[in-house]
Amino acid sequence: MTICISAICTENEEENIVFGVDHMITTGLGQFEHDITKYKLLSRNTVGMIAGNALLMDYFLDDDYSQKSYSEIQNILEEKFKQKRLEKIQKEVFDVFSIDKEFVKEILKNPITNEYQTLILKNIAKSKLNTAILLMGFEDNKAKISEIVDTGIEDYGQINFNTICSGSIQAQNTLLFQHHSRQDDLKTTLYNVYKAKKNAEVMQGVGKETDIGYLSQNGVRMLDEKSINILDEIYNIELNCGKQHHMLDELNIKYC
Repeated sequence: MTICISAICTENEEENIVFGVDHMITTGLGQFEHDITKYKLLSRNTVGMIAGNALLMDYFLDDDYSQKSYSEIQNILEEKFKQKRLEKIQKEVFDVFSIDKEFVKEILKNPITNEYQTLILKNIAKSKLNTAILLMGFEDNKAKISEIVDTGIEDYGQINFNTICSGSIQAQNTLLFQHHSRQDDLKTTLYNVYKAKKNAEVMQGVGKETDIGYLSQNGVRMLDEKSINILDEIYNIELNCGKQHHMLDELNIKYC
């Protein structure tokens, strides 16, 4: 699994999108940190991040999207999800039971009469890719964020941020507690996203290594190691501030 985070901000009256992602890979052998890059610049001002089955990254993100608009890329990815799920159903259900799509259409026309039919329908219903794409970019000079999964597309542009996969609850809560706003500046948002990523690390499946960058209408820039270390130092100062604050000595405590 993994964690992917994105948040819209404003710098010099222009919108930017900050994003962060870890390096955790999950396979049949277990989970481990990998030097894989789990984000990709799809066009000049559109980035895609993938969570779930990292082996599907090439399938979804390796096409040439350079001349496509944000909406076009979004729609192509949605169709790819549908196609890949159908391929999975074909392999795991239709081929196993020696049936096809037409067989399923026929049994749905009438009441389900036996356990065999029920099993087929249940297997189709639970067939999922367990993968999501967090897409971010610009269209009509407006920053956009969307999540694409088996069931379709969710737009998060009005919410101003989104997170997907392991640790999402912790990351989203962090951005909420930070009162993240579209009007926050770039540096503030870089810290908000970094803090969200660090807080998500309490969950299994979230790696410790972090890529963090920001996207404008002119391209993407990734933070270097020095900048990430600065964010980490600020995070640790904030983490320990309350525990070490001098005002704790002023608490009126009576010992039993």
